[in-house]
This record gives sequence, structure tokens and C-alpha cells, in this order.
Amino acid sequence: MGQPTIEDARSALKKYWGYDDFRLGQDEAIQSVLDGKQTLVLFPTGGGKSLCYQVPALVLEGLTIVISPLVALMQDQVDQLQKLGIRATFINSTIPGYEVEQRLVNARNGMYKLLYIAPERLTTERWQIELPNLNIDLVAVDEAHCISEWGHDFRPSYRNIREELSLIGDRVRWIALTATATPEVKKDLLQSLQFDSPNVISGGFKRPNLRWWVNETQKKRDLLIKAVKKGIKRGSGIVYANTRKDCEYWADFFTKKGILAKPYHAGLESDLREKTQNQWISGEVPLVVATNAFGMGIDKPDCRFVIHYFMPLTLEAYYQEAGRAGRDGETSYPILIYKSSDVDMLKSRILRSYPEYDTLNKIYTALCDELNLAIGSEHEGSEPVDYAAVAKRSGYREREVQRGAEVLQRLEILELTDLYRPKVGIHFLVSRSYVRDKVEELNSKKGEFLDQLFRIYGPPSFSDFHYIETNYLTEKLSVNVNQLHKALRVFADHDQILKVKLIGEKPLVRLLDPRMPKLHIDQKKAYHYRDVLLKKLEYMDGYATTQGCREVYLRTYFGETDARPCGNCDNCKYINKNKIDSVSDSDINKVKKVLMSGAKDIESIQNRVEWKREKLKQVIEFMEREHVIKRVEDKGESYKLT
Repeated sequence: MGQPTIEDARSALKKYWGYDDFRLGQDEAIQSVLDGKQTLVLFPTGGGKSLCYQVPALVLEGLTIVISPLVALMQDQVDQLQKLGIRATFINSTIPGYEVEQRLVNARNGMYKLLYIAPERLTTERWQIELPNLNIDLVAVDEAHCISEWGHDFRPSYRNIREELSLIGDRVRWIALTATATPEVKKDLLQSLQFDSPNVISGGFKRPNLRWWVNETQKKRDLLIKAVKKGIKRGSGIVYANTRKDCEYWADFFTKKGILAKPYHAGLESDLREKTQNQWISGEVPLVVATNAFGMGIDKPDCRFVIHYFMPLTLEAYYQEAGRAGRDGETSYPILIYKSSDVDMLKSRILRSYPEYDTLNKIYTALCDELNLAIGSEHEGSEPVDYAAVAKRSGYREREVQRGAEVLQRLEILELTDLYRPKVGIHFLVSRSYVRDKVEELNSKKGEFLDQLFRIYGPPSFSDFHYIETNYLTEKLSVNVNQLHKALRVFADHDQILKVKLIGEKPLVRLLDPRMPKLHIDQKKAYHYRDVLLKKLEYMDGYATTQGCREVYLRTYFGETDARPCGNCDNCKYINKNKIDSVSDSDINKVKKVLMSGAKDIESIQNRVEWKREKLKQVIEFMEREHVIKRVEDKGESYKLT
């Protein structure tokens, strides 16, 4: 097979995605990969990064390895590729050992074009044994900012990618991709990936169709209601809230006000989250009120507004979430509503998220005890852990246990995996022949259920726990989740023929090293990232309080040196309005006189002042900005004196 060309890439794009040509920058990135150059792609959210490695994967002869940090992201992308008829799979902590082995054998035999893998899996013995047998042509490092401690989603395992792939490092193509690389992150990730003379392709961080808007107010609630009512007239939107409780409250509130809204957070069943996401994408549900769990795999071009009801910790997170607005290029509104005390609250949250050594040590000990690990013993595979049980053992609150576990992950002491879709694990305690006899013995309905269960789970479930997605089980067994759990409890507690483990809300935990008698950590390393986050919060606060152009602030933060005022953000509008020579005290008094007798619509005001519409609009906007007048809700374009 000869060297694939950009025309081959265009043919693959047309065949699988139906597009005639690439977006700006995509063709340059793909050509760079095909030429064998080390490539770094810096595209904003919604800029089409994934195609920069998915298309080359289809025209290159061998396998493309995609290193991805999140289970949800992996599963979503593999699902989408499979629907397009592209052979793809993934390997992460949620897959049992025998399944990982089978997928690696399939990869060796050329059954896949793309193999997504979590960075932590690169260190496993099974992967290292199989690696030399894989015909790898391209390594894609997705969400590459995770490599850097200055990245907002720092993952220590990302720093070892080049080392773990050293056997193939020099003979394959490499591409790294991110939407949020500051100059520090860019320098750090290039050094870590050993990109000596990379081809850096940047889509820039300019989003000319977005109207960046910030409102500082003590009356956040009133402003949110007003902003949603105004925004929903333009189209679908997202409100990012601080807590699950807020999501539930505001979704219910807006629905009762006639704006159909759904909550979205990690506490909801995955099938319900998926349904909500699909309803929002289709336009059936115009508003989603979500925590930052909302965002993976979302591709909705016509989102018209994104409102942050609480300030995010970092500008990277804010830019990614706000950037979900207006992907189709039409005018859209990212809005931040905050009050000054939000910054103090976030600072306090960061400090609380880094427990002192004694607390970390007790949490580590309680986690190991909950996992039944003796001192010096190794932890072979990931297991679901109940933070409530660990909290009881340690004497700390559940939230403190969670924070401690997150710090231990950052210190590479353990690996945490949040499941995207809940699973049911079954381990049969009896022989296969016993189960067959039991099927015959039981009444028809119960026996039929056990027979189906036996066939679905198969031989692996007789030697150890075998996990299958809950959604798949309920569909195959024609039951709902509660009926499934109830039936399994009967077989476990009453008949005692199997054990059950339900995983979903509980994270999967794996200790990376044998259990220590006492936790050993590098104190400086442990608290360095806390200081990084505090610095990032300063930049976030700076964005909210700057009196200059919001877009210039954002683009400068991400390393652009030639940004010019956008003319459209709230600060630019305010500056421009103050420059309007035609807005004089006399003009303002004219409008005030018209409104002395009560609210008037724009036509009535124009008839009285006898100005051209353009001038009237300028004066009205200026007076509204200065809080001299305000718009009357539900009365069209009408105004009254404040």
C-alpha cells in the first residue's frame, strides 16, 4: 500500500461522515500526520479535533491507538464510530480481564482501525506483552492538556505515555490534541511527549459569533430567571449550576414557568442522562440545567446560550463549557452570573480539597481495609468501593473521603474510574449442571429468568465476577431496573446460588502499588497542584472583573498575542456606548419625559421623540445600561422608568 494522500482522506470523510471537505485547519493537521510529522492540534471546543486522527486512522494501513482520559468520552466516541460502520473498541478499568485479552487479540489480528485506551492501562503487564505484536501506525493523545500540571484536568499517568510506548515510539506517527492549552501547558506537553520539532496547528481561540457577557450581582436568582426567559426566545440553552440539588430545583422551576427543562448530573441513572441529552440535542427539551458532568459527546450546533450560575474554578473549564454555544456560527451568548463571595467560596473549596497528611493516611488505610488488602499485598484489578463504608471506617465524612481519594490519585497511589454506564456483576457459586437442574426445578417464570441469566453471563461468571451493562440486561430480560435488582437478590439471598455486585455510582478503585504499612508521600508534590489551582482561580476572577475586552482576556490567557477588542462583549458594548456622541443629556431627558406617564412600546416612543430608529435604539440601550429605564417583561419591546 502506497503513502495515503489528502485526497484519500477526503474520500474517507465523504464515505463515512458525508462531508465534502474539511473545516479550516483539519486538512492541514491530517496532511501533517500523513507526512509523518509530530503534530500538535490546538482547536477550540467544537473545532472538530477528533476527525484529525479518526480520518488518518482509516487511510493508514495499521492500527491507531487513541489515549483518552475519560470512560464516558471513550465509550461515546466508540459508539459513534461503530454506528458509522468504523471498526473501533476501547480498553479501560470497566472491562474484565478476559475481555481485555480478547480485544487485544482482535487488535493484533487487524480487526480494529481504532483502539481507545486509558493511560493507566499502558502500564499493565497484559498490554506490555501484547504491544510489540500490534501493527500501530498512529498514536493520538486526546485531551493532551492532562499531561501538564498546569492543565485543568492533570492526570499523572499522562506524563508516562512516551515512556510506556518507548518500544514503538520512534517508528509511529504521533498527534496530540487539546482545546485548552495555555503557553505553560503547551511547553510542558511537548516536552513530555518528546516532540522535538512539532508541527503546531492552531485554530485560534477567537469565536466572533459569541457575545461574552458577565453580570456581577447580589440578586443572582432574579438575573438567572431574566436571562433564561430572554435566551429561550432565541433557542436551546444550558444552565450550569453548582450542585445536584440546584439542577433539580431550577429544572422544576423553569418547567413550571412554561419552559420545559430537565436536570442533568452524575446522581441520575445513566439511561435517564442519555435520554435527557438526546432530547436536548433534538430540540424536544429546550433547556438543560446541569453540573459540569454535562458535556461529554455533545454535538449540538444550535445551542444559543450557556449560562454559568456559579463561577467555574478555571478559565479552561469555563471556555470549554461556554464554548458549547453557537457552534453553527450564529450569534450566541455565554453568560457568567456571579457575586464577589463566589471567589472566596471557591478558594475555600480548593483548600478543603487537599487534606493534611494525617487525614490522607487514615483514608488510605480505610480504603485498603475496605478492599481487604493486607500490608504488602498487590491489588490485581479495579473494584467498586463504597465511600460511605470507607467514611464509617475512617471517621471522616463521605465527601472528605472522596477528596482524599482524588488527591491519592493525583499522587499516583491509586487509580479511580467513574463508570459511565452502570453494570451488574454476577459470580455463580454453584456448578453449571446445578444451575441447569435448578432451571428445570423452578416454576416456569423464575426458571426462564434464571436460564436467560445463565446464557447471558456464560462461563466467565462461574470463575469470578462477570460485569454486564444494566441497560443491556434489562432489555434482554424484558424487566426494569428495580425488577432486575429484586430478582437477583432472591437468587443471592434466598437461593444462595450466586453473588451480585452493582456498580454505577460507586467509583472503581485500584491501588497501583502494594499496600504500605503507612502512607509515604512527597509533601511538596502533594500540595503543589493546590497552589496551581489557586493561581488559576485568580485568572478566572480576573476575567470576571476585567474592564477590558472579555475575548482579548481569554485569547491572551491561551497564548495569543495579536487579539484585538471584539466589539461585542459587555465591556466593549459599554465602552462603545459611552463613545456615542449623539446620546446627550437632552436626548435622555426627552425619553424620560415620554415615559413619565407610564410604560411605552418602542413605536410610541419613536412617534413622540421623532428620531430615526437607529438613534432611538442607541439612546434606549444606553439608558437601559445605566439603569435609567428597564424593559417591561411580557409586553414586547416596551420600557418604563426605573
